Order: sequence, then C-alpha cells, then structure tokens
Amino acid sequence: MTGPLEGVRVLEVGNYVSSPYAGQMLVDLGAEVIKVEAPPEGDLFRHFGRPPTPISPLFANCNRGKRSISLDLKAPGSVERLLGVVATSDIWISNWRTGVADRLGLGDEVLEAANERLIRIYVTGYGPEGPNADNPVFDLIVQAASGLSQATARANTPQAQPGFPVDKITAMMAAQSALAALYARSRSGRGERIDISMLAAASYVDFIDLFANRTFVDGAPEDPLNHHALSPRVLQAKDGWIAVAPVSGQAIRRACEAVGHPEWATEIRQAPGQTQLLLRFFELFETVIPTQTTAHWLALFAEQDVPASLCLTMDEHLDDPQVRVQEIYRMTRWPEIGQVRTVRYPAEFASVGRIGSVAPPPAVGQDNDEFLMDQP
Repeated sequence: MTGPLEGVRVLEVGNYVSSPYAGQMLVDLGAEVIKVEAPPEGDLFRHFGRPPTPISPLFANCNRGKRSISLDLKAPGSVERLLGVVATSDIWISNWRTGVADRLGLGDEVLEAANERLIRIYVTGYGPEGPNADNPVFDLIVQAASGLSQATARANTPQAQPGFPVDKITAMMAAQSALAALYARSRSGRGERIDISMLAAASYVDFIDLFANRTFVDGAPEDPLNHHALSPRVLQAKDGWIAVAPVSGQAIRRACEAVGHPEWATEIRQAPGQTQLLLRFFELFETVIPTQTTAHWLALFAEQDVPASLCLTMDEHLDDPQVRVQEIYRMTRWPEIGQVRTVRYPAEFASVGRIGSVAPPPAVGQDNDEFLMDQP
C-alpha cells in the first residue's frame, strides 16, 4: 500500500513503545521503516507479557509492516555496517538513554557526517541535559514527574493512567517532528537534530487542560486541585452507561429539556464556577438517568441534539456501524498467528484513500541480506 511518504526511508533504533510507535505511524503513511534490533531476541517488547503467541499483540501493534536488521552494535564492524544504511536513509529515530549513542560510536556528529541530509530524532526520558537526564525512565515514571498522576487524583490519591499514554504522546510528537523536518529539508537540503523528551511531550499535552488553572499566573487559581478536569463522568441508566457532554449553555438547556426538567438549566448555570457547574449538572442527572434505559435516554437526547453516546464495550465498539463504515479496523491473516485485526491510520488522503499497513511485523534480522550484505 502506498502513501504520502512513499520513498522515505526510516531507521528506527529502540525498544518498547516511544520509538517503535513513531515508526509505525510513518509506516502507515507509506515510509519504509527499517527496525534495528539486537540479536538474538530483538526488541524487548516482542515477548512483553509472556504471550502464548510468537510475538505479543503490543509489539505487533507498534511494528506492522516494518523491515528488520539485527546487529550487535558492540561487536567490531557493526557500527560501520549500520552507517552504510544511515547513508541511504532519510530519518533516524532512537529512544536510547542519554549517552548510549556516543558510547557506541553513533553520536550525532557521526550520523551527520555519514549523511548530512539525515533527520536525527532522539527520544529520551528527560532530555539530553539536566539533573535527571541520566535517570532510567518508563511511562509511569513520567506520569508522576509531569504532574499527571496528581492532576488526575481522586479522593486525594494520585492516579496512574492505563496503557502507555506518555509513550504514545511522545511517539506522536516524534512522528510529527519528522514530517516538519522533512519539509524543512526540502528547502534547506540538510537534515537536523531533534531532541524530544517524554517529560516535555507529556507537559505539552497536559498543559492545555489539566494545567489550565496554572496558566494565568497573576490570578489565584479558581480550583487549586483542578477538580474541573475530573468533573465529567458517565451516567448509569437501567441497563447500561451513557455519556452526556454539557459543553455549552445550549447543550445544558437541551439536556435538561430532554430529561423533563427544563428548570434545572437555570440552577446549573447559576453555579459560581465551571467546576461547580459541571458537578451540579451530573449530580442532578444522576437522580433521573437510572429511571430509564439507555435507549430511552439516547432517543430523547438525539431529538434535542444533545451530544450523547452509549458507553460501548470494546467488542461493541468493534461492531459499531459507524466504525464499520469508516473501515477503522481491517482483518488479515499472519503466518504463525492466524487471523489478525489491524487499525488503519486515522487520516484519509483523497489521493490514496484509507491507509495503514496490514503486513506482519518482521522477524529479527529478516532483512540482513538486503541491507547488510556482509553481515554474518
């Protein structure tokens, strides 16, 4: 499958999520991504969670359609072999700890000398400088260090967010930066060094809303604990859960009319602040939503054009007609795995349509013969 990045070659050097997921997005956009792995096991995420399958689903979802070369970069001659591939590449993405590249002989000056057009993206936990630069980092650690776990505290208890939100945010920033650098190179003819820390990426995304009450520094925050970020909640009906979004005065008025209490709109809008407004909205709606089914309420909300949805299970989401119309997921078969569901890239390009690789992840070093002709 072609895409807007057809003809772009990416070298991805790293494990787990932040670097591989950035590479996955570039694959889905049409780039050729060559994954550089250490023998014999390769990316440590291949067997994350000790899956019964040859690879883990998490690894599969970050590495579809890539190539793989296997190199022990501490072995004599391996760095030189890799630099041969560097010379023909457009983008380098790594998530090594600070200092590792220099110790291996693959520092930024070496990469730039091998290919002045190369865009070099370095993903680290805390960035290349500062008192924490050399510290080991994983997603949960940056959730804590970025204030995210405290900003989403419930009952005065910091919360760990599920999944790998910081890794994924950082990967998106890395892929976005790669595209910006490609555009800049089209004018300058030269590559560029780009440093992206997980801490900075998490801060950039969290700041827009979780840190809203720390934006205007000269004014005392309305809500020091930022309960506003935690005020929205889902509502339980007789047979399930629904979400309602009171995003405007008009939405609040229509929602109140839908549940048969138009008088509530005035009371809700008289709340002294946005946090109190949301809290009062949900307090009132929690008294009435349990009295009827989800279908009953969703029909009334639809009549009033109120933003609302059934809280779908994962399987219900997969079978949702809207999801099917958009072909968000695709089914395929992979050797040794069987039937596999993949997810497409969310953007649709008029010239190429819906894109996203459905090819399986590579075996460790499967492309050595093509890219490393003298590799034993």
